[in-house]
Amino acid sequence: MSFSPTDITYFLEVARQSHVGRAADAVGVTQPAVSKAIRRLEDAVGVALFERGAHGARLTAEGQLFLESARRFDAEHIELMRSATELRAQHAGLLRVGLTNAASDGPAVRVLSDMVRRRPGLRLAMVIGKSDALNDAVAKAELDVAVVPSYPGISLSCDQLALSEDTVRVAARIDHPLARRTALAPADLADCAWAMPSRQSAARRLVTQIFEQAGAPAPRVTLEADYMSDAAMGLIASTDLLGLVPASVMRAWRGRVEALPLPMLELRRTLVLLTRPQARWSPLMAAFRDQLLADSAPPAAAIPR
Repeated sequence: MSFSPTDITYFLEVARQSHVGRAADAVGVTQPAVSKAIRRLEDAVGVALFERGAHGARLTAEGQLFLESARRFDAEHIELMRSATELRAQHAGLLRVGLTNAASDGPAVRVLSDMVRRRPGLRLAMVIGKSDALNDAVAKAELDVAVVPSYPGISLSCDQLALSEDTVRVAARIDHPLARRTALAPADLADCAWAMPSRQSAARRLVTQIFEQAGAPAPRVTLEADYMSDAAMGLIASTDLLGLVPASVMRAWRGRVEALPLPMLELRRTLVLLTRPQARWSPLMAAFRDQLLADSAPPAAAIPR
């Protein structure tokens, strides 16, 4: 035996109104449609649920018993529909994401790949840009979220959720002439050519400030690259170019590229998730955030025995 959720809704309204016509008006259908629904329920149950008369419709004793079960059925159906709506929202819709680094092994790309696999209805709009530009796009609601590096002393207007920390160091090929030195200062790099982001990037601004404070000329940039891609790293590994390389990238180039002894140019940075202040978190934004946090979490420490 099965019951139509619509028939149950009509039954509950007739019980509430004690009148078929008023119930039909309340639910926005014709009176015959409500009458047919009541007859279907009575046929399914096998007893009369209402006593009909000139003044309306009153529940029978059996109808009173059925009323409690009908209320539970209606509440469970509403909850089921709410859950289904939330599930659809999580698996479908548009997520607009900004990234500064489109490396295929980056945490944001890994999470987005997993979301695409798990949510067939998901649509992505992905923008690659610089931190400042992505911050402005999130603030203007042109993007939902952005994953960018944040450096000490560089302010961003959007809300920031810290994901992980990293260190950026000056690196060169392992047989670079400077690699044999045990200590270096900015002045020792005056004649070097660099691979660096654009002038607007936070990392380049910080390095320029450090050189100025040390009384050294600004770095001479030969290769301008927004991030240390495989192509940029390949050039550093095969030429005399110096580069600002995150530790997370350096690991993949161990044996070909190494950090130079320049502690004053070690830049601590934090990978952050940007959102608009007081933004409403959609299910897709929350899923992206939660997976990023899980992906960035350090492995659990072993319990000593």
